[in-house]
Amino acid sequence: MANNFLNKMVRNVSADETAPSLVYKPGTGVKTIVIELDVANRSSSSQTISVLIEDFSEKGPNKASTAGATTGTITATAHGFSTGDRIRLTNAGNSTILYNSAALSETAVWYAIVVNATSFKLATSHANATAGTNVDLTGSHAAADIWNSLAYTYVVRDAPIPIGGALKVIAGQKLVLEAQDSLFVTASSASSVDAIGSILEAVS
Repeated sequence: MANNFLNKMVRNVSADETAPSLVYKPGTGVKTIVIELDVANRSSSSQTISVLIEDFSEKGPNKASTAGATTGTITATAHGFSTGDRIRLTNAGNSTILYNSAALSETAVWYAIVVNATSFKLATSHANATAGTNVDLTGSHAAADIWNSLAYTYVVRDAPIPIGGALKVIAGQKLVLEAQDSLFVTASSASSVDAIGSILEAVS
């Protein structure tokens, strides 16, 4: 298999922790080396950047809800989540998740807030997961919705970038992405940061 050198660019990196910007995801059976990852602050104020990897092979098993949400609490038999875990709804059926009457994405990445062994709540950011402030699920949320935990690891978290500055998040060292792993970035403010990844694809 021939090696492929690629540039992957993301303009206007997301500031929404439930929807981080995807820089790159290798396909099935493809392994990749991230040679370099640069981020630039093009705003008029200082910013922070977080870079994280989802390890696809370490994704947790599906957990089925056993009851709809009541004041934000989701009930699931022995969910096994810890507070701060990243989780995603993987099969929503006919349910709708609402926040302030607006539909939320069923592919959003949430933070778990554990209530007890059989119930949990959802937080939109690391800060409100730590503080224990949950998203208020005011819409219908059907039983038997499927949730699973995601294996996220930070490369950097809230690394500062000064006005007009740039940061080499990956440079010199190499970062390996296995098949279907994902490389994500988030910024402290929307439409403020750009990211460029230099990728060597299809390595063995």
